[in-house]
Amino acid sequence: MGEHKLLLPLGGRPLIAWSVAAACASQARPVVVALGRAAEEVRGALATALPGAPYTVVVNQRFAQGMGTSLAMAIASLPTEVAGALILLGDQPLMPTAAIEATLAAARAQPERIAMGVYSDASGKRRGHPVYLPRRVFGELLALGGDEGARAIIARAGDDLTLVPIADVSALLDVDTLEDYQRARELLAQSAENTPS
Repeated sequence: MGEHKLLLPLGGRPLIAWSVAAACASQARPVVVALGRAAEEVRGALATALPGAPYTVVVNQRFAQGMGTSLAMAIASLPTEVAGALILLGDQPLMPTAAIEATLAAARAQPERIAMGVYSDASGKRRGHPVYLPRRVFGELLALGGDEGARAIIARAGDDLTLVPIADVSALLDVDTLEDYQRARELLAQSAENTPS
């Protein structure tokens, strides 16, 4: 990307602020933001973009070892009474709060099952975030390292997971390239045009 993608401007605020704002607008609590590279700069940008928002920050000093270490750190910071964790990515800025709420509803209905969003488009059905992981897998999450994240844990669940239909396939847009970033800007502009004032 040539620069820190989470700090790229998108609709008047840093890219990461979009997914954090969606989480904060949902009923999910607590909201924990795991930061790595340039953590203090990202923390400051978030605080400016979302003053008073109900989230806390954990800083992963081992971020270079992969996102698994950030996920493990976030899980370790959760209170003992939580039934599970809902995972979102900071580089998916078009994740709607409605998708988070739908996944939370599935988790409340069956708190011991893994739940994840499923999106349908011309290429078929694709699974993605949000992902709900029940407390029973926290031990495995705490042992994560590398860039694998929770993929292997979800794969072991096979068909024993809840798929939550998510209508907005643009929620899957993961900003990893400049082309992805441009696409996010275009989709956000289209959304603004279609929103009644």
